Amino acid sequence: MLNNILMGIQLVLAIFLMLVIMPQEGKGNFSSDFSGGGDEATQTYFKPRGKQAFLLKSTKIVSALFFINALALLVANK
Repeated sequence: MLNNILMGIQLVLAIFLMLVIMPQEGKGNFSSDFSGGGDEATQTYFKPRGKQAFLLKSTKIVSALFFINALALLVANK
């Protein structure tokens, strides 16, 4: 019974983790790293704002919950 509940939670967390990771933008490409400065090079040092900040925080929280639930599943199966 407990295994089924934890497995259902794991499935929901896995789906939510995919939904949170997929819309995130990448860190950039190599061409902007070697472009010699400009606006693009200076923006990499600033913290993400708005949607990106929310997605980053959500990814950290959901991935921690996913890991904790996986450990709980491991303990419950013993």
